[in-house]
Amino acid sequence: MMYLATKWFGVFLYDNEIIDKILFPKDANEIAERIYKIQNGILLEEENRFKKYEPIVGEKRLSKIGKFGKIKKLKIMGKEYGYSISLLKEACIKAAIKKIREEEGKRERRISEAVNALDDLIKVENILRERLRDWYGFFNEFESIEDILKFDLDGNEINRLESNSIKKLAEIVVSIEKSKEGLEEYIEKAMQTIAPNLTKIVGYKISARLVAIAGGLDRLAVMPSGTIQLLGAEKALFRHLKSGSPPPKHGVIFMHEMVNKAPRKKRGRIARLLATKIAIAAKADAFTHNYIADDLDKEIKRKYEEIMKTKKCLNI
Repeated sequence: MMYLATKWFGVFLYDNEIIDKILFPKDANEIAERIYKIQNGILLEEENRFKKYEPIVGEKRLSKIGKFGKIKKLKIMGKEYGYSISLLKEACIKAAIKKIREEEGKRERRISEAVNALDDLIKVENILRERLRDWYGFFNEFESIEDILKFDLDGNEINRLESNSIKKLAEIVVSIEKSKEGLEEYIEKAMQTIAPNLTKIVGYKISARLVAIAGGLDRLAVMPSGTIQLLGAEKALFRHLKSGSPPPKHGVIFMHEMVNKAPRKKRGRIARLLATKIAIAAKADAFTHNYIADDLDKEIKRKYEEIMKTKKCLNI
């Protein structure tokens, strides 16, 4: 009766003693990769080599190469084969970092869905508010949703049904507003976690939309600042390339108050300034994980003041 067991440093086939073994490379990255695969239920290449023995295995993950059951325990120590505890610690840290980054990648995709859902809610809310304003306007001047929720028509059954329908519509608008608040809170906290530098310098709304449009924080981090500046303005850019219309100067970045409140002729330079710092912040968030937002924020404000004080500004 043969048993198969996988340790952090190798795979062992044994009965009362070790029959055969395959040791992993003495490299933290290689061991981390195997630890990661084991944690995700993936069969290792080294384990698959023992399939011909049809051993008894103690993990359901290994049931493809052996019979799942109770295995005989055999004490196997890494130090006996030259594997140190420090190597194990280093490998575990690397495996944990990979897992965290994988989860962050999934989080980024979920944030993109949340941003899209928020946009949908905003559209629906605007449509319903307009419809509610027009309908309620037959009876009273529209001031607030709270007034509509207290609205009642006296008279016959049709009047009561109509006033109830108006109030139900108002309740839907209130519900959408609460859903928007919940989504915005989630997006804000999520962005502060995965992209603290980016969120600090341009806010969670802009940073979330940039990540969503770019297709992830890693992709945003490798984009040149000129591309970042125009993210969200793809339609205008294609129109410029096709028909020769004026090129766009900014996309999502226009949401930033430094851009949208600036004189028209200075918006291009300010958008370029923000795009340059966004590129740096995204690289820090995606690769180094160093917090540099305070320095970036000071630099943005300093250069913004210089641009605003400049009397003549090229329209670029």
